[in-house]
Amino acid sequence: MGYIIGYAVSGFVIIFSIIIALIAHNKVNDAFGTYKDINSSIDLTGNELAQKLNGDNNLNLTIKSCNGKLTDHYNPKDKSINISQSNFDNKSIAAQVIVAHEIGHALQDRDNYSLFKLRQFVIKTSNFASGLLIPLLIIGIILEILLMNSVGNIIIYLAVGIYSLSLIASLVTLPVEINASKRAKKLMFELGATSDDEIYATDKLLNAAAMTYLAGLLVSLAYFLRYLFLLLAITKK
Repeated sequence: MGYIIGYAVSGFVIIFSIIIALIAHNKVNDAFGTYKDINSSIDLTGNELAQKLNGDNNLNLTIKSCNGKLTDHYNPKDKSINISQSNFDNKSIAAQVIVAHEIGHALQDRDNYSLFKLRQFVIKTSNFASGLLIPLLIIGIILEILLMNSVGNIIIYLAVGIYSLSLIASLVTLPVEINASKRAKKLMFELGATSDDEIYATDKLLNAAAMTYLAGLLVSLAYFLRYLFLLLAITKK
């Protein structure tokens, strides 16, 4: 009975975490909308800033433009900084902060930052194992129905373990993103974005982004608990 109650409660937690995620997403859009047309004292476009930071830090990156809005990202596979079209030729402080954040990830990669490397490993493992999740759950439940409880339990809990990898990835992502933001703040300050308004804008943009990763962690945790309570109820443990 306790597991059923836990399953029901976890549904409310999911709804709460999704609301937090939507609020976080709106905060990012609001912050970007506020500063996307405000230039900083760094007279460089997103592309020019990426090129400068690339050279200054001897990163040997490829700088690319990518489609979409706020789709900027660092790709560790090909060592590239991918800048969204809205930021590529934009001299706004919003564009510069976003690019500096992605350069922060490139610096993590170069410095072999342990949590960055751990996140990459967990994501790769999770992507590989996720294809086994549904088949294992189905097999485990069928074995439970056929009263082969011990084998069914093992398979079901193996599936739970696979799903937990996505939770671990979300958990590791949060400190990785916070560290990249700290590096971005340092880069922006060193380049001359030192006024109170520029520091405030940098903090607001990066804090809004951090909130989205915290919300993502809450959503992952909520779904993990929901599946766990459901499977515990099925296995009657």
